[in-house]
Amino acid sequence: MAFDYRFTCPLPNGMHARPASALEHVARRFAADVSLTNERTGRPANAKSVLGIVSLDIRHGDACLIAASGRDAAWAIESLRVFVERTLPHVDDVVAAPPPRAGEVRLPPVLRNAGATVTPGVAVVTGVGVGRALAIGRPSLPESIARTGVADADAEITGIDRALGRLLGRYDELLDARGEGVEADVLRAHRSVARDPEFSRAIARAVRERRLTAAGAVAEAEAEFSSMLAATGSALLLERALDIRDVCRALLREVYGEALPSEEVVFTADSICVADTMTPGQLLGLNRRFVKGLVLAHGGTTSHTVILARSRGIPMVVGVAGLDAAVILGQTVVVDGDLGVVVTGLTDAAWRYYDMERSRLDRRRARVQRFSAHPAMTEDGRSIEIGANVGSAADVAEAVTAGADGVGLFRTEMLFLARKNPPSEDEQFAQYSRAVTAAEGRPIIARTLDVGGDKPFPYLSLPKEANPFLGYRAVRIYREFEGLFRSQIRALVRASALGRLQVMIPMVSCLDEVTWVREVIADEQARLAAAGVAFNPAMPVGAMIEVPSAAFLLEPLAGALDFFSVGTNDLLQYFLACDRDNPRLTPLANPLEPSFLRLLDRIVSEARAHGRWVGLCGDMAGRARFLPVLVGLGFDELSVPPPEVPATKALISGLSAAACRALVERAIGARTARDVEQMVDERGHWRPLPLTEPELVRVRADCRTKEEAIKTAVDLLYGAGRTDRPRDVEEAVWRREADYSTGFGHGFAIPHCKTDAVDANSMAVVKLQHGVEWGALDGDAVRTVVLLAVRESDTAATHMRVLASLARRMMHEEFRVQVEQEQDPAALCRLMHEEQEQS
Repeated sequence: MAFDYRFTCPLPNGMHARPASALEHVARRFAADVSLTNERTGRPANAKSVLGIVSLDIRHGDACLIAASGRDAAWAIESLRVFVERTLPHVDDVVAAPPPRAGEVRLPPVLRNAGATVTPGVAVVTGVGVGRALAIGRPSLPESIARTGVADADAEITGIDRALGRLLGRYDELLDARGEGVEADVLRAHRSVARDPEFSRAIARAVRERRLTAAGAVAEAEAEFSSMLAATGSALLLERALDIRDVCRALLREVYGEALPSEEVVFTADSICVADTMTPGQLLGLNRRFVKGLVLAHGGTTSHTVILARSRGIPMVVGVAGLDAAVILGQTVVVDGDLGVVVTGLTDAAWRYYDMERSRLDRRRARVQRFSAHPAMTEDGRSIEIGANVGSAADVAEAVTAGADGVGLFRTEMLFLARKNPPSEDEQFAQYSRAVTAAEGRPIIARTLDVGGDKPFPYLSLPKEANPFLGYRAVRIYREFEGLFRSQIRALVRASALGRLQVMIPMVSCLDEVTWVREVIADEQARLAAAGVAFNPAMPVGAMIEVPSAAFLLEPLAGALDFFSVGTNDLLQYFLACDRDNPRLTPLANPLEPSFLRLLDRIVSEARAHGRWVGLCGDMAGRARFLPVLVGLGFDELSVPPPEVPATKALISGLSAAACRALVERAIGARTARDVEQMVDERGHWRPLPLTEPELVRVRADCRTKEEAIKTAVDLLYGAGRTDRPRDVEEAVWRREADYSTGFGHGFAIPHCKTDAVDANSMAVVKLQHGVEWGALDGDAVRTVVLLAVRESDTAATHMRVLASLARRMMHEEFRVQVEQEQDPAALCRLMHEEQEQS
């Protein structure tokens, strides 16, 4: 019997290699014949062939048809439907920014005037890398390996098939060693190509029909499939030809072994790798300790090479025309992945620019890290725990390093994914133990198995549902799969002996579910006690509040549970009846909807009334814009991805809890989400910042030009957390400077601008070791720079008031002498504040 399912491609980048390999992985589980058709073109393909899927050129918005026939066709279609609706939208590469047109590189004045050679390209991975230029060539087959003239086609094909088997085994070993992450995703895509029936058939056909050797047949298959991708007209699919090249090269190495020359790159120092193109496999083979940057003459913004470089934090620029690798070989070069340029012929001024850049980033990093080692606390003294959302013990270690106060959400279902069978109790215990140990005494909230909905497992025979998110999932399936659930509970209870492990039940909608789970936990604890197994008998048990009904059952739930954690992702979509994955509903699914804020306020208030701790572990916690609202709501803890922990703590330090509560009181009485957004953007809940502070003062600055002096002042704003867009601030300053010189005279300059690129009105003071030419009114060199940056939206005439005050005071010699002689940043700040107050 035949079954089918229609869908519209949700992927912004279309059905390229990674999503194609993920779909192929699902289809391959079934014996049924499964096909995929692009209804825009009418072309069908075998859904178990990643190359066939990619060749369909399925673009965003294309109508598609999946059809299956055979004994398990119904289950295949159902599994593919769930995959397409819940997983496929997230299996995509980050959409890269469009490449700049020629001449669009905005060089900062310091670098523009540095006298170095700046070659523009397209920035694809941010950061700055410095090293010696090292050329990376494209591997080629030696002439000694024949391409044609096979005498025994069957023997040649048998040898190729065996080599393919070894290659697949090697991919499996690499995947086992790497676990999850971008590198694993790329390897899975390569494995999908290697086991693609179309790939092996194309090679066999070339051997039989054209009597080609393995070398010739593999080369022809690579050319055939690369041409097929090029014919789609998609730049992204054309870049996936690099993956095919990688698989072909790996296969040839399995066939010919040591007959192929080594591709190992020998490093002797930090290096910038320069190449025409580079495959993902080549990058994976490089010693990451020495690779400080990548420069490609050709290449797009979405190749797997780019994705891998981004995951490793390697600055990368592509499309660099006119850079001769042979000429710069061995020279020290800079890859600037922020500006999208490669800098050669480095001058003293260019080195000074990048020293300034390094100092700028180091100051910001040091500022943020200062908060990571301490509890997050508002400026009026309210402490808030910052936890981390994790999926493995390795993530826990990363969270601890980042300064997390604990783990607010350990997604235990990640241990159950990508397996033919569920993990045993001992396997789970080993993972939970590693996580608890890595937490170093911090609390870990482990969510029990959240399966169903968007996370179907093949070894569970879950029924077909029209809407899985409102169906049989999470705690609702535990009774049917009681053995599996009890196994997890035993592993968690055993791990509780090692640290502060807490258990959280997902998808709770009624008290009966909690009562049954508590009985299971008590039963398993009794059995372990009888067996003499150690555990924490007081292990806290809580629930996720993600179903609206639970929000109205907090009193009875508080009697049965120790804590609550709000899962805003599901709670929002259930409360507003908005599928969070439906782009048409994105404007409606706004967490700042007043009715939703009233619900959150009710949850926190009732939890407080019953003496229960309440945290939040949804995406809302990781959005800086929402922090004032969450602080005002009064959550005990906010859980965010590990890399965001330090920045979240730093942001909270700038908030007033009292002002945030006042904001929430206004917000829950608002009429629309837009009204709330305007309230949030007013920034009245942030700690009022003084116009200047010691962090914004630098004395004895070694600036040699006006450009360096202005950059130094703007960099102080960035280091103090007053702007995340320093280049925009600098450009705004220079636009004013183009109209007239801000050299006031008497050795002072007051560069200034109005721009919302600063988060607060700010004044930076830079005292120079040596005077610099500024074009001042009196012709004197400038020794003191006072930069004023005022928000464009400021309505208090701060800009003109402060400028006028400074101008008046600088006319007095006594004030100028005080500023010139004072070398203490704090004293200079007091002096500036006194003058402002007197004005």
